[in-house]
Amino acid sequence: MAAPPGGHGHPGPTRRVDASMSLLTDLMDRPLDPAYEAARRARQARGSETPGRRRPWNTALVGATAVLTGVLLGTSALTYAGPESRDGRADLVARIEERRQAIETASVRNVALADEIHAREAGALGRNSDEAAQLEQLRVSAGVTPVTGPGVRITLDDAPGLDPIGGGPRDETDDTGRIVYRDLQNITNDLWAAGAEAIAINGHRLTSTTAIRFAGAAVLVGFRPLARPYVIEAVVGPEGRSAFQRGDGGRYLADLRTAYSARAALERAQSLSLPAADPLALEYAHRPGGARTPRGSAPAPPSPTSPSPAPQEKQ
Repeated sequence: MAAPPGGHGHPGPTRRVDASMSLLTDLMDRPLDPAYEAARRARQARGSETPGRRRPWNTALVGATAVLTGVLLGTSALTYAGPESRDGRADLVARIEERRQAIETASVRNVALADEIHAREAGALGRNSDEAAQLEQLRVSAGVTPVTGPGVRITLDDAPGLDPIGGGPRDETDDTGRIVYRDLQNITNDLWAAGAEAIAINGHRLTSTTAIRFAGAAVLVGFRPLARPYVIEAVVGPEGRSAFQRGDGGRYLADLRTAYSARAALERAQSLSLPAADPLALEYAHRPGGARTPRGSAPAPPSPTSPSPAPQEKQ
């Protein structure tokens, strides 16, 4: 009778404890693929590889590669910081300044051509005619002609001691004394409401299409970045000046000074000369009393000058 397991009979073949995990055991005992292992043993048999020892020429090659890489990096750094790099940067700055001067020259020429067109229009209409006066008023409203007259000059600047770099738009929870784009928007809107005839910020004339916005910490007026301090000049009469100082504009300036410690100064100017704005690109045009015609499209056919005859009644 066979002895039960664990009894005093003849023991059976010994079984490994981890026999049920043969796959994991093989992976642990022989991590190298059999084909790679056979190839390694073949190389060892031929004497082409000595286990645990690196060939001298391999070590020398690695060292030479490291030295060559360091030399190349050092040469690149010296070249970047050398005279050629500095000359290239200076050339780039000179080209930017040259283009900027070209733009300024073209802008001045555009203003001169606009003045010439204005003179020709006035000559064609008659300088003392009602049409010429109406055209001049429209040109002033559009900002395409220079304006001279009495007004106010408002100078805005950050509070003393602020970091000149950084600072975003101020909101209700921000008590910094930095002048932001919204300050210029509010003050110019109050000046328009008080009856200002023309307004310019740092020499840039405002029109109905001029946007005042920000890009990071920079204030843009008509897509042109401005530098502190911000000088707002407005041609406005005595009544408009008083209305601005007694109204929301004066209170806003006072809040900038008292609540935010910003520098906001207002002074009267006996005579201001505001330049013309950049020439406008008209999208629509129409004759007085006629319908608007989009730019580039054919004009509408003229309307009949006399009504069509009424149909006669049948007898």
